[in-house]
Amino acid sequence: MTRRGMIIGAGLVCLALFAGGFFFFFSHSSLVAVQPQRGPAVEAVYATGTVEPVQVARIGAKISGRIEQLLVQEGDTVVEGEVLAILDNREASAAVRELEAKLSYAEAEADRYRRLYRSGNTSAAAKEQAESTYRSTQAALEAARARLQEHFLRAAISGDVMRSEQQLDVGDLVSPGQLLFVVGDPARLWVEAEVDEEDIPRVKVGQRALIRADAFSDQPLEGRVRKITPFGDPVARTYRVHIGLPNDTPLLSGMTTEINIIVQQEENALLIPSGAIRDGAVWIVSEGDTVSRREIEEGARGASLTEVRSGLEGGEWLLADPPEDLEEGERVSVTRESR
Repeated sequence: MTRRGMIIGAGLVCLALFAGGFFFFFSHSSLVAVQPQRGPAVEAVYATGTVEPVQVARIGAKISGRIEQLLVQEGDTVVEGEVLAILDNREASAAVRELEAKLSYAEAEADRYRRLYRSGNTSAAAKEQAESTYRSTQAALEAARARLQEHFLRAAISGDVMRSEQQLDVGDLVSPGQLLFVVGDPARLWVEAEVDEEDIPRVKVGQRALIRADAFSDQPLEGRVRKITPFGDPVARTYRVHIGLPNDTPLLSGMTTEINIIVQQEENALLIPSGAIRDGAVWIVSEGDTVSRREIEEGARGASLTEVRSGLEGGEWLLADPPEDLEEGERVSVTRESR
């Protein structure tokens, strides 16, 4: 090889070494290392729900008919058994009157045959037939009176008429099963929430719940889990959870809410940036700025910080945002930041 060739070759080797060194030291430049910090960690289950009365009755029609009288309006206070509306009952009333007359006659006939039987002027079979007619007429009258009562829509509980499902007017035709009124106690409210089936095992009665409503966005609202339905909705894959509200709650029936049910709270938890975690592990920066991967157990996870339950002692330096192509034992350039 000529001298010129040797010089050029040596230059290429140096250039290659320089490039490799540059890549080694600066391919992961400007990485930030931080230490875990102590602070409160809250693990919560998110849900959405609607404010409803604790006790609510939905009153509908059992039969078809036209509304003859509307006796209440939304907002009226009613007592249990009070008539809310009356359906046209002329035919049912006539049937009752007819059977009342037949019963009176059947009763008189039964008494007459009893007397005749005692005096020996009629047979036992004739007496039994008269008494049977009386009993069947009596049963028919009881059934007719029950059918007549179905024309009177009554409040199942005491409370306020919170809404009617339609704008009802006298003369409207209603059908069996049609919901007409909702009655509830506005002083006793809870939130009826839907919780995803994956989260429901962590929800327990008595847990605290933080509630947000658009109407009171600047006001912290709290409640407690009071009831969990034992069967979920297989279509929506949710379970219904009732959140009890204090008596002085500003929430009103019908409001929609967002809920965070507190399933675990730690006041002195070990916290690291959420972005420091890659596939269940963090990258620890050792002396000489080399990195090693360490698996951890995560706890409550937030948008910026995540609780570490095991895997860290608290004094380690770890990469706040590790690149995906890091390798075990790799040397990096880091800036240590205290937070």
